Amino acid sequence: MKKYLFMVLTLAIGLVLSLGDISLVKAQGTAPEEEFTLEEITVTAEKRVENLQKTSIAMAVIQGEEIRNTGAVSIDDILKDIPNVSTSATGGMGSTINIRGLGQDMPIGVGDSSVSTNFDGSYQGRPEVGIFGYFDVARVEVLKGPQGTIYGRNATGGVVNIESVKPKINKVEGYASIESAEYNKLKTEAAVNVPISDTFAGRLSFVSLKETSVLKDDHGNTQDMTGMATRLQLRYMPASEVSIGLLYNYIYRNGSLPNVVTAANWNAGIYDIYNTADDVYPYTNTRKSLFNDSKISANVEFPLAVGIVTIIPSYEKVEGRNSQYDFPGGPPPPGGKVAAYSQGGMPWGSFTTTIEGRYSNKSDSKVKWVGGLYWSDTDEPLTPNSVTGRNNDLPDSSKSYGTMAAFAQMTYPFADTLRVILGARYSNDEKGYFNPTFELQNPPRPIEETYTFNYFDWKAGIEYDLSNDAMGYFTLSTGHKPGGFNENNGDPFDMESDLSAELGLKSRFMDNRLQVNGDIFYYDYKGYQAIDFAVIYHPATGITSPDAIFLNAPRARNLGAEIDTTALIGDATQLNLNLAFLDNEYTESFIVHPSPEISVDNNGNPMPHSPKFSIKASIDHTFTFSDGSTLIPRVSYRWTDEQYSSFLVLPQYLSPAYSVLDVSVNYTSTKNWYINFYANNALNEHYYTGSAQAGPELRYFVADPRKVGAVFSLKF
Repeated sequence: MKKYLFMVLTLAIGLVLSLGDISLVKAQGTAPEEEFTLEEITVTAEKRVENLQKTSIAMAVIQGEEIRNTGAVSIDDILKDIPNVSTSATGGMGSTINIRGLGQDMPIGVGDSSVSTNFDGSYQGRPEVGIFGYFDVARVEVLKGPQGTIYGRNATGGVVNIESVKPKINKVEGYASIESAEYNKLKTEAAVNVPISDTFAGRLSFVSLKETSVLKDDHGNTQDMTGMATRLQLRYMPASEVSIGLLYNYIYRNGSLPNVVTAANWNAGIYDIYNTADDVYPYTNTRKSLFNDSKISANVEFPLAVGIVTIIPSYEKVEGRNSQYDFPGGPPPPGGKVAAYSQGGMPWGSFTTTIEGRYSNKSDSKVKWVGGLYWSDTDEPLTPNSVTGRNNDLPDSSKSYGTMAAFAQMTYPFADTLRVILGARYSNDEKGYFNPTFELQNPPRPIEETYTFNYFDWKAGIEYDLSNDAMGYFTLSTGHKPGGFNENNGDPFDMESDLSAELGLKSRFMDNRLQVNGDIFYYDYKGYQAIDFAVIYHPATGITSPDAIFLNAPRARNLGAEIDTTALIGDATQLNLNLAFLDNEYTESFIVHPSPEISVDNNGNPMPHSPKFSIKASIDHTFTFSDGSTLIPRVSYRWTDEQYSSFLVLPQYLSPAYSVLDVSVNYTSTKNWYINFYANNALNEHYYTGSAQAGPELRYFVADPRKVGAVFSLKF
């Protein structure tokens, strides 16, 4: 450990001293003519531009420059330092996001997440995009608590908004960066903004990535992941408040980075990809997957009478193929590398069309309001399964999701310091399937079925200005997540919903040098969706195997508190300290895994992904040199309490507490380039962030070990 930290610090100091003819002066946060104070952050959480400190939602914001500086690639990297927010990589299929204990335990593509992810205003349904698809980002907003009124379905836990950097009319600018790190990681990223005329501009962005898995199989083989993504944006601004934007985004990924270890191996100190005795060599589940995502969207804004019209249509096509045992020319020798992908395997796809139309207030309006309509449609072919016989030789088998909604929300000022919030949304969701193999079941199920879910969400709240720099708020709000069906047999499960009460404070003190935001919340949860496993006979194939069962917990409650502080100390030191408390539990009888061996009533037991306490803190100091260049060392620490990684409250599912330390040193030149050295998980903590039961075998989703690397970037 000391060797790596010494290397990082030595390289950084050596670089600074080698620049020549500069001398260290008194440390200060910015140039002498500027004041060292907290910056103002604008967000679009409520579908309008607003100051973060004036938005009555518990939320966090990560700026795009911070994401590039720290070498963040995946959504795990981006969200890791936010209180009461956790992620868990799922063995190459992206990551699940949990906010205040609510996220996704359902298989990807079967159930929805309780956290709605949106990219440039349109819903992002597939988690694979989060592996490295968020580049050239302006900011990432994390909204905590149910957001059903504005964002609709799948926002019972919260919302993650990713906003890309938009084309600018007035100047040519861009950046290019290269990152190198352990495990053969090589990442390049670049963007260029080009004004085409006084009213028209374009922006082209690009990222590429190559990396080797941190885990090996029990023969010593590793696996590579390579990929690239590009984004083209065009923006036309012919008049004030008129904007027409067009975006095309493409992501390609070949291979993945397996992160699954059996509980038996983990407990024995063996951190290898899971294997069993009858595996086909070299290992059970390589997920040598091919994945590509194409998305085209538009954003049209123009004034109409007293408001602004916004129209956001989008179309996204996600396709992939998973191959497990196809090795052209034979398997690699022990200790070799596995080809990222070879032809063969199971194809899958997802095709989504959405459109949202809004009418909202102009920026100078004292009354803040927005109303709109939303529609989306998704079609996905069902994936063949040789064990269950589902969809075998039936290319027309499919599943579909559809949503229609109408919504409105208003913030009305009753006085200069008092505002009232009222909002409502009505939604109609449909989920259906077509699968001829279901008629072979005993009892048979219709080969075609559609399940409909209608629900009403609302929000009511007040905002009160305690002073010019402090606002208190109280909100009541609801959220819903539609039900669905088991792809293996068509059995339905119901939707889930929650009612949230939240009391919060947003404040700044000491001449804008101390920020204290905090909140207390309580959720009343109904129909929490959970997954169990049982041994089932599949008549289509005559095979008996473990299979999924989807359940709804009748009642649960979530109780918690958060405090998020940022302090500027002296002329150049910034300290962040975030504390979170979470107490989530089932409050009615909920019997799971009924069998002679195991039967658990979860009443009174904690819900998964709910650590009782968590602490996240960071400190950085800016050294400014005589030529204006800066050196910023930064230390970030996070500690997470023990938590259940499954809804089965049994000892084997209790994940131990863990702590992680990240360190970095960033040097920024006056000639528009910088270099950042980092050591993530510098103390090499071994921990896991999730688990899954596969028949009799328990598997853990493990986090990355220590990774040391550097990012060099040039701006122009």
